[in-house]
Amino acid sequence: MDLANKVAIVTGAASGIGKSTADLFARNGAQILEIDIKFEPIRSGSLHASSTSPIRFHADLKSTYDVQNAIKLVQQKYGRLDIVVNCAGIEMPGNVIELSEESFDQVMQTNVKTVFLVCKYAIPVILESSKNGSIINISSDLGIQPIPNTDAYAASKGAIISLTKALSKNWAKQGLRVNCIAPGPIDTPLLHRFQNDDVLNFVKTTLIPAGRIGTPDEVANLALFLASDKSSFINGAVLTVNGGLLG
Repeated sequence: MDLANKVAIVTGAASGIGKSTADLFARNGAQILEIDIKFEPIRSGSLHASSTSPIRFHADLKSTYDVQNAIKLVQQKYGRLDIVVNCAGIEMPGNVIELSEESFDQVMQTNVKTVFLVCKYAIPVILESSKNGSIINISSDLGIQPIPNTDAYAASKGAIISLTKALSKNWAKQGLRVNCIAPGPIDTPLLHRFQNDDVLNFVKTTLIPAGRIGTPDEVANLALFLASDKSSFINGAVLTVNGGLLG
């Protein structure tokens, strides 16, 4: 699953699944633009680093201006784009009665609008420069089988699944595949921020036949396969990584 001579954008790359995916892609030869709002803004002259060094780009992906700048940076630095992994996301717990409109809007903007904007501006570059493009959108098992009090998050992740399926139909003849990964409970800062140890222990011992939660690397391994030419006839798929999660 060699990614040599390929250029990838990975969003949400500062931690969790995004970081593991960016690191794995780089180890397999890809040139990477890592994007996260948590990164420090690029300093003048830093773009003269070795072309094999990933670039960490500070961006608010809810902003058209920031997304366009990220795509321009890829074009200026590498002259092409082959792969996009949309991994940026947040979670706001609560049901529709408890959630404020502002919280719901923030989840939808961060989890769905960012995917829309990145795809909107990345796809023309992929089509122009790659005959085997791959977009991988990170959804969630909660977008397929929600649990109580995840209403906004589940809605946003379900939207990513539908958006993935729609995108996969548009440019398949031009070699662009669009797939979706729907992880179950994965050992990331996001999971631990919203679930306490008692809940996680119950999930591991009762709901996951594998008896444990997953690791970011296990999701990244699937992303690597979907990014590579080994998955050349997989398009519009929604693949779960959940240890056989019951529900």
